[in-house]
Amino acid sequence: MRNSFLEPIAELDLAAKLLDAAADALMLGFRDLAALLIVRADRPEILSYTLRICSKLSEDVHCQTKLPRTLPREARAEARMPPKETQYSIFWRDGWRCRYCGTKVISRAARKNLITIFPEQTKWVAKEFQRHSALYAMAASLDHVVPHSRGGKNELSNFVTACYCCQFGRGQFTLEEVQFNDPLQHPPIVAGWDGLTRLDRYKGAP
Repeated sequence: MRNSFLEPIAELDLAAKLLDAAADALMLGFRDLAALLIVRADRPEILSYTLRICSKLSEDVHCQTKLPRTLPREARAEARMPPKETQYSIFWRDGWRCRYCGTKVISRAARKNLITIFPEQTKWVAKEFQRHSALYAMAASLDHVVPHSRGGKNELSNFVTACYCCQFGRGQFTLEEVQFNDPLQHPPIVAGWDGLTRLDRYKGAP
């Protein structure tokens, strides 16, 4: 058994530090410095890591090569996601880190602000794998521990924070099918990371 598809690479932590510094620079009015730091956080190693998890299914990464059978929609729980306030309470509970691989994740509202302010540096284009690698891979999401399409309930006890790679890569597979340990069986890492939420409502000039 394992905790995640791949061991997180060091560049993910480096990118988090660079984006954290970029957020601080932006809040202090140093836009040029923030832009430079955002560019430096876009690492080719992160793109390669993301592609291994989020592209084609493979036996060595996913332990699967075919998608699982899922429940018909009428047999699933109705609501998919809790209200935003509840989602944020889960992100804070989990320290804004993926409960599978431990990677720091970024608030989608903060990411949206960065994309609006720095469109060239974030490269937020139509083709997914041509976008800023760290902002793409480290997006905060809620994951159903028991997948919704496999009968998972929309209860707080069935939600954990996940990075895009772990959430998308696991998709509709159960923990057992991808040979993951239950993320709720080990405590979250809460160590001061805020998911760049200080930029959620940033009102600086674009």
